[in-house]
Amino acid sequence: MKQSVNVFKMRGLSVNASRTEDGKIELSAAGILEFAARPFLSVANKHLKAEKPALVTASAVYPSAWLPPIPSPAFKRLVKDEIGISFGKYVPETVSIEVTRKFNPNAESYAKKNPMRNAGHVDFDNPYLSVDPPADLICKAIDEALDMGAVVITFTEGDPLLNENIVEYVRYVDKSKAVVMAYTWGLDFDLEKAKQLQKAGLQTLLVSIYSTNPAVHDQKRGIPGAYDKAIAAIRFGLEAGLLVTMATHLDGAKVGEMEGLWKLAGELGVHEFSIWESVPTLDGESRMNDSQRKVINDFYRKVNAVDDGTPRIFSNTIFEGEMFGAMAGRRWLHVTTEGDMQPDPYIPLSYGNINEVPMKTAWKRMRKEPELREKRDAHVLYDPNYLQKVRKANDWDFRIPKK
Repeated sequence: MKQSVNVFKMRGLSVNASRTEDGKIELSAAGILEFAARPFLSVANKHLKAEKPALVTASAVYPSAWLPPIPSPAFKRLVKDEIGISFGKYVPETVSIEVTRKFNPNAESYAKKNPMRNAGHVDFDNPYLSVDPPADLICKAIDEALDMGAVVITFTEGDPLLNENIVEYVRYVDKSKAVVMAYTWGLDFDLEKAKQLQKAGLQTLLVSIYSTNPAVHDQKRGIPGAYDKAIAAIRFGLEAGLLVTMATHLDGAKVGEMEGLWKLAGELGVHEFSIWESVPTLDGESRMNDSQRKVINDFYRKVNAVDDGTPRIFSNTIFEGEMFGAMAGRRWLHVTTEGDMQPDPYIPLSYGNINEVPMKTAWKRMRKEPELREKRDAHVLYDPNYLQKVRKANDWDFRIPKK
């Protein structure tokens, strides 16, 4: 990247990115609308200064595998989105889309709850034979997400790379508007597919590793050899030139395994180790307390403060905590295999089906929810009022003991 480059420009506002003496990136704004960019730039610069990036190339810096590079057309759109947010105009900057019912726990749960809509698409006896959503549903979701301002399109849940059209879906996303990410368990993945995805424009491959113990990982997935497949997927992604992050979900019981998982990520040579905090259950059970969360945050700061060639850490306890607040329904929208639009993948509450209403309508419905409008440093399912709405929508009332 040049010493200074313009990353956003409009009447009354210009945002530049420049390198500091220690090689870090710093964003600055000028113009009569500089105040509108100040909230975003303040948060961004604090972390750009304190943390190592996921990757630095001759032409761009990737602060995280979860974000557009600086500079890039998608980052320009991100700045525009954040300026709008400073005036209260929230958009789904990240839209995650389920593209397969194969080994997709969310799709299976939804199908069992909605047998009329499932219409036989999920084969519980042989999940490999399950029918995937129609291509026009996926493309419609991508189109409407980009029209609304999305800068990150993520194919997620289960193993989306099992969808035979995944390369075409990646290619379909307009890269001048958004970067593309995809999860995988590595179940049906090889170097050739990795190269196809890279050529189609995939930025980030997210490989899910539950445990450093292969037997524990395999048991969690319910698939013999799942651990070895996931490790192979990481190596294929790196060889193909993709940005690769090793992702894991942590609850309180697993916090002690965090450092071991990070060391495994370093041995594999990934660009980033991503930690996702497990959200509360629908019966209100919290998966993590403040002291456990502090362990994650302290380790995050310790690792990211030193650019020593080890993988940086992404943690949603930081990103959705002190940085931008919980994303669900504020900066994030999720589309299920059936087309239902939710605030994120963890909230089983539909605000409309994309086959029936535009994404903008579902988003407006989310934005009317007082619990989703409020900036909070923890997931919205910690809010008892919102949790009760989700329980009612999922017929959970009968499971809650009466007091």
